[in-house]
Amino acid sequence: MTIAEARRRVNHSLYLPAIQRPYVWKTDQIIGLFDSLMQGYPISSFLFWAIDPQNRRQWSIYRFEEAYRQGEPWDQKVEPDGRDVIFVLDGQQRLTSLLIGLVGSYTLREKHGRRDKSTSFRAHHLYLDLFKNPEEIGEDDEVTANRYGLKFSDVRPRSDHKQLWVKIGDILDLEDVERLAAYRDTLFGEVSERVRTDQLTIAELNLNRLHELVWIDEPISYYTERVQDIDRVLAIFIRANEGGVKLSKADLLMSVVTTTWGESYVRDEILGLVDRLNRGMGAVFNFDKDLVMRACLVISDLPNVYNVANFTAHNMQIIRENWKLIRSSLEGAVELAARFGLDARQLSSMNTLIPIAYYISRLNGYRLDGTSTFDAVTRERIRRWLFSSLFNGAFGGNSDGAIAICRETIREATRSSRDFPFARLAEEMRTRRGSHLSFDEEGSQKLLDMTYGQKHTTIALGMLYDSRRSPSSRYHVDHIIPLAAVSEKALRERGVASPLIKRIRSGINRLGNLQLLIERENLGKSDSDLLSWLRTRDATYFEQHLIPRDPELWEPDRFLDFIEAREDLIRNALKRFLYVIDQAA
Repeated sequence: MTIAEARRRVNHSLYLPAIQRPYVWKTDQIIGLFDSLMQGYPISSFLFWAIDPQNRRQWSIYRFEEAYRQGEPWDQKVEPDGRDVIFVLDGQQRLTSLLIGLVGSYTLREKHGRRDKSTSFRAHHLYLDLFKNPEEIGEDDEVTANRYGLKFSDVRPRSDHKQLWVKIGDILDLEDVERLAAYRDTLFGEVSERVRTDQLTIAELNLNRLHELVWIDEPISYYTERVQDIDRVLAIFIRANEGGVKLSKADLLMSVVTTTWGESYVRDEILGLVDRLNRGMGAVFNFDKDLVMRACLVISDLPNVYNVANFTAHNMQIIRENWKLIRSSLEGAVELAARFGLDARQLSSMNTLIPIAYYISRLNGYRLDGTSTFDAVTRERIRRWLFSSLFNGAFGGNSDGAIAICRETIREATRSSRDFPFARLAEEMRTRRGSHLSFDEEGSQKLLDMTYGQKHTTIALGMLYDSRRSPSSRYHVDHIIPLAAVSEKALRERGVASPLIKRIRSGINRLGNLQLLIERENLGKSDSDLLSWLRTRDATYFEQHLIPRDPELWEPDRFLDFIEAREDLIRNALKRFLYVIDQAA
């Protein structure tokens, strides 16, 4: 369609849905759009979504902005009564820019102007210099340069024998050629006597080009989607916007939530919670809005499938009522993860924390940070379930199903007990989803095959320790038998045969030779002889790190026997990993 037709339809049948982001273009981007159109360049297609009359009241409908004011929120909601409603899913920035340039304004704050003074802001309109020859462009100028002499100004620029300025919007009054000719004659009759004939020729060509662009060309190519399925439409919307700022489903939901709860609530509460979870819980994480929005559904006992259809006005009200519990439960879950020594590097699936947050919500937000037997035992149950879920990828792929199983299991279990049902969770995940969290021979071998530097090695090692590790300490992955002690040179000096050296060297990075030590202790161990260092450890160390007690196995040339003995200890520990912990333990 023509630009004039688009102007007629905008805010009469073409509207914006709440999922759209605010207008963000700068004045130079608007100028670039008009200059591209004047040069005849394509500006990409537009995507529309026609809403059936019976569905119009399900969606918040917004007008396009014509008078944009820098830094002010966009809030021009309209009622659907008696209107044809076609949402613009892709093309908002371009259509808004066309409106601003043709019939609106772009209000800017003056340099050094105070934000709280209205006089600091001036409305700017788009003007075209008719004397600017679009063919005159330097060799070094880019193809996208402003060939047509467009600019924004808060006052009408002064014309002289070098420049002839017209307001772009004037062309909307000049649809028929007779009015265009009369406008041209009046304009040219007022120019300076110093204006040359060739300048008037360029001016006439530029004016005709502007008229042709707005009234005759059809530069707006569009496709209208008529399917009413919101998830299909959102998928199309995300795909269409991949070339710009990358959007997630949570970005779209934030727009919906903002229209329901208000911008300040979203900024202070939801986005504030994301920041707090990432930086304020004792470790650095990389959570996003998706985690919070998923948790809102789960903790509110709403349908947990993460799609926009579940964020109805009714459900949004339920979430609002539960917000304090949602917030405290998520904080409690992330606080536990930090206490267990996890951070953004080890937490490969953020969704594993949602069942923990749901369990905490069933305890009315109780934080599990005390010294009671219940707190200690429950923390260890949660730790074992969390580490096993992370290592075994229980929440990989589509996690909606895993979250639903966990929520149902926790809900049923907590009707009669406050205990975290980690063994029952493991069984339900195995029978209903095929996720094996306990460790049979195959699962144990998978863990033992981990090596130094792999992504899940720290998680695998963390499973071997109970929650007595200090949450405030920084841990290093340490080689129990140091690399230097089993170097080829060191082994040869001890008289170890070449075939055995090769076998020893192939196993030095296996998990059986790795442990977690706090930074200070790891440095102290590096400075000491291994045998001397181990002889200064008490029984708790050997028990906690699953170290064979036979001193003969600590010799570098007995390395393979050491690995075998320690892996047996690890296998036995893993067999008990998801057993129910006795309250007296």
